[in-house]
Amino acid sequence: MALTDQQYFTLRRLQSLTGVLPVGVFLLEHWLTNAFALGGAAAYNEKVDFLRSLPYLFLLEIFGIFVPIAFHAALGCWIVWEAKFNNRALPLRQNALFTLQRVTGVLLLFFIPYHVLTTRFAEWFGGSTHDLFALMQDKLQNPLTFALYVAGVLAASFHFGNGLWGFAIHWGLLTSKAAQRRWSLAALLIALAFGLTGINSLLAFGPLGGLSPLRLQPAAATGGAPHAAAPAPSGQGATR
Repeated sequence: MALTDQQYFTLRRLQSLTGVLPVGVFLLEHWLTNAFALGGAAAYNEKVDFLRSLPYLFLLEIFGIFVPIAFHAALGCWIVWEAKFNNRALPLRQNALFTLQRVTGVLLLFFIPYHVLTTRFAEWFGGSTHDLFALMQDKLQNPLTFALYVAGVLAASFHFGNGLWGFAIHWGLLTSKAAQRRWSLAALLIALAFGLTGINSLLAFGPLGGLSPLRLQPAAATGGAPHAAAPAPSGQGATR
């Protein structure tokens, strides 16, 4: 049954809303947690262990992450199916952004389940989640896997940043053309910032380490204290 214009408009608003809350908030938290990899294995695993210790974690994951992402993805697939690409009534730039938003959404439809299954549920496939830093470090040694993660990070960054522009449009937050142009630029800058910091976090799992935002030098890619920390007492290893 064909949807009315009002039904279509409502679904588009709900889809854009779930892209910001709670999916966008989860993405921001995920980016911040991964950034602790710049401090080495101990700093990263400590944050992961803290998240794992949250009360009602399973319910938070189901209703705060998985269900909203599934809803967002299902509506996104329907929008892609119904989308009319290369709309001649729109400028070339808007057509390009419209197409990239759909392409990155489809890519994430495959990347996110792969990432979740091979990290959060790695034990299902004979892996270990006791040391998630070591798990990621081992995974990203494969150049093809690293390239896949770079593509996933860039896709998620663009999809979220450009999605913020769509959210503002669908919810009537921007009415003038000038405001829409300014927010479009801001949204792309947000996407760029997410992309660069996300790739930097991936590099932190490698042998060279990522670029430390404080010292602008490679951060440690293995466990141990950050450069500025005091030496550990004799005979003891650093724990943070």
